[in-house]
Amino acid sequence: MTAPSTALPWPDGPRLDPRRCAWFEDSGTVVVADLHLGYAWSRRTRGALLPVETPDDTLERLEALHRDYAPRRWVILGDIVHEALDLPAIERALRDLCGRITHGSELIFCLGNHDRHLEKRLKDWNLPVQCHRQFEIGGIQLLHGDAPLNSTPEETFTLGKTDPAPARCMLGHEHPAITLGDGVATRVKCPAFLVGDRAIILPAFSAWAAGCEWKRQPFLGPIARSARFHTAFACAGTRLLPVPLGSVR
Repeated sequence: MTAPSTALPWPDGPRLDPRRCAWFEDSGTVVVADLHLGYAWSRRTRGALLPVETPDDTLERLEALHRDYAPRRWVILGDIVHEALDLPAIERALRDLCGRITHGSELIFCLGNHDRHLEKRLKDWNLPVQCHRQFEIGGIQLLHGDAPLNSTPEETFTLGKTDPAPARCMLGHEHPAITLGDGVATRVKCPAFLVGDRAIILPAFSAWAAGCEWKRQPFLGPIARSARFHTAFACAGTRLLPVPLGSVR
């Protein structure tokens, strides 16, 4: 059963789900960002002594979304892996991902800065994934967000009618979070969607992502740096809590 979701006032726009995804009902598309699969293995190869068997429920949570929405399409907005190493553990994680969410669905990766060499690995491992830099649904550009919007047709796959107005976009990359408190002693940092008139940033889906706090850490990518955001939707359990960003200090 799907969690309560929040509709956005964009034409043909998505609903935001507190489980850190966006749902485009008309096209049957679920969008998530920043899985960072294989994080522990990648860090181990760099000398960090992280336990490689640490529980990670990323794939189980994706599978639950697949059961609830039965989407026709998945779009993952970059940093699908933490590093596209030619390791059996990385291959297993990607095969497991495909096995869990491609039943009746196509899978599209909008490659991010951590996905260097990933397209080659996918071909070598014969995995059923389409790779793009941008993917468009009804005038909304979907991309990772580490680079500017690219309007060249050879790098943008279009689904539906292109919006003639300045592009609306949905991106990842920034791992947004917001800290909520009771004004006394209790404070909690929650993953969050950031919403503006022309841009939405999705929270990182990865359990490893600590989250970059609104107004405490600078944006990394050019789109986020140039956008204006008016509302954060904090992912608090099974609910989305709207927070007007003008009130956050």
